[in-house]
Amino acid sequence: MGKTEELFKNPTAEYRGKPFWSWNGKLEKSELLRQIEVFRQMGMGGYFCHSRIGLETEYLGNEWFDLINSCAEKGASLGMETWLYDEDRWPSGIAGGMVTKHRENRMKFLRMTVLESCEDTDRTDAVAVFAVNLDGLSFSGKERISSGSQAGGRTGLKFTVEDMVREDSCNGYTYLDTMKREATECFIKETHEKYREHCGKHFGKEILGIFTDEPHRGAIMAGFGNSNPDSEYLLPFTDKLFDEFESAYGYDLRDFLPELYLWKDGEKVSPVKWQYMELTERLFLENFLAPIHDWCRKNNMLFTGHLLHEDSLTAQTTMIGSIMRAYEYMDVPGVDVLTEHNYCFWIVKQLQSAARQLGKNKMLSELYGVTGWQFDFESHKSVGDWQALFGINLRCHHLSWYSMRGEGKRDYPASISYQSAWYPYYSYVEDYFSRLNVFLEQGEPVCDLLVLNPVESLWYQIHPGWVNGLDAAEPAMKRLERQFRQLFHWLMQTQTDFDYGDEGILAAHAAVDAAQPAALRVGQMRYRRVVICGCTCIRASTLQLLRSFSAAGGELVWIGTPPRYIAGEAFSECASLAAADIRLPLRKSDVLRYFRAQPQSVRIMDDNAAAEIYLQMRQTDDCIFAFLWNKSMSRTLHDVPVRIPDGLYAELWDCRDGAVYALPVRNNCVSVSLAPGAVRTVRLCREQRALPPLP
Repeated sequence: MGKTEELFKNPTAEYRGKPFWSWNGKLEKSELLRQIEVFRQMGMGGYFCHSRIGLETEYLGNEWFDLINSCAEKGASLGMETWLYDEDRWPSGIAGGMVTKHRENRMKFLRMTVLESCEDTDRTDAVAVFAVNLDGLSFSGKERISSGSQAGGRTGLKFTVEDMVREDSCNGYTYLDTMKREATECFIKETHEKYREHCGKHFGKEILGIFTDEPHRGAIMAGFGNSNPDSEYLLPFTDKLFDEFESAYGYDLRDFLPELYLWKDGEKVSPVKWQYMELTERLFLENFLAPIHDWCRKNNMLFTGHLLHEDSLTAQTTMIGSIMRAYEYMDVPGVDVLTEHNYCFWIVKQLQSAARQLGKNKMLSELYGVTGWQFDFESHKSVGDWQALFGINLRCHHLSWYSMRGEGKRDYPASISYQSAWYPYYSYVEDYFSRLNVFLEQGEPVCDLLVLNPVESLWYQIHPGWVNGLDAAEPAMKRLERQFRQLFHWLMQTQTDFDYGDEGILAAHAAVDAAQPAALRVGQMRYRRVVICGCTCIRASTLQLLRSFSAAGGELVWIGTPPRYIAGEAFSECASLAAADIRLPLRKSDVLRYFRAQPQSVRIMDDNAAAEIYLQMRQTDDCIFAFLWNKSMSRTLHDVPVRIPDGLYAELWDCRDGAVYALPVRNNCVSVSLAPGAVRTVRLCREQRALPPLP
């Protein structure tokens, strides 16, 4: 038996799950150490020490650190990993309120107030005041009004800065100004440096890393995570925003504030909106994530976690801008996929894409949260399978309670720990997924298609009322979201793997390799084809990259209407460029027909069955590792013919028990059957081995 097969049969802690261990009561050392034994019995490879509601022991007090050290030493004695969590509850950044008790560190917003008239308006607190002709959200005749000026009876627009309202969830203070470096440095001092002082001897050994949970740069004209009134008129603000904007774009944003919120002369697309969105994302990345990432590297710690919010393009735009760009600043980037039936596959696909491009080998998912006590092993497998399909190999179970006392028992049950009667048998689930992780670690991804991520097309169009909660409220934006989801499923139904291309990542990491066949290199990945679908606007740098790729012989596939704006300005070149490339209507039948006609090393020969099978492949010099998943939860697929390359033999690697079986190959095909939600992990290789047949 080779090393890979031995590891497949008996995976080590690296491949096993690490739950959120909810420290939610009066912590006792003996009980903590007992629960680590429970985790080991459950097949876990470690745990995240996570402060939660109900905690009675002082957070970040001397006893807290003593307990962390004891758990790290106990875990190491059992071959398990200890991970830290950087906040008292969530979102990360305030050290339980110790950071934002200082007002200068609090999140701020820029408010637009509409006045019937700006005559005699108090302007002492105003950033700027304008007189405009206003019709709904459309304005014209903009004039900035200085002290003593008259508005001539026009509508007034007043812009002011205000603190975030204090909230109980922030221990009576507010969330952090994550675009301000000094605020982040205060957070690091109050949290990370205290861990280094008290637990640093374990860093990089018994303690592997630290988790950050749901940081964000503030909501864009939305009430999510913000209790300030009339939040649809609020944008995140930081003290240096205007200076940074002028440095980046060469003009004073204060002169263009109406364009940031409204539609100039009725035009919904504005470069000012995109520039603000780009700047605030950059400030968040550079002033929050980057300093923490740098601290972790200097202290031999891995930085992991997930950001707010991921489920849709709209949700990302609202809280961050683009989620994919944040993954560059994390050693183990992650996502949060809550509930049982949350089939937002693209959440994990975006993570997988960025991880491949940026050379990140581990991907985390905070999963199983908000499911309930009825959630059984079959459901654990169902939720975990599709996430593993797209690369999740660090499972962070939400949630394992220390105690059921008080509010703790209502903290997103069920508890994935000793409180559940099935806990002694959970190793069956964890053994399965750890074997799956070993299988999916082999080789390199088989993927040569890049799909341009259209998230920035939303950036140009923000305005009051653009979202309802975290969902798009405007028809054009709803249509973009629908197209984004449809294209994902259409490509998967043809077993065509792909990566998303974020325009910010492309600007920083992409180049055209003109050596034939031409390729678009994005970090460590190479793509022969690029799909553009659903984008209303693209960057000038993206257009230049597409031009160069096409000129070198690369294949561009334009689906639906080409972008109509470049950098926020109406432009026709995309239409002319698309005319010289492959054009497809935004219609399922046409997209399926085109991609099914493309060459594939492994092909599902039954089109009806293929529509239900999602496929991922990885390849070494002489083997292909194929992961087939039946996404249907009701339909059994019987004896599906799967064509494989000439001269290869087939093996089924059974993740349930670690056994390996020979699969018969007839006419370059293997036959697979997939029950609802079932998985098959198949190794295709040139060496025929003496293996038992599949029972």
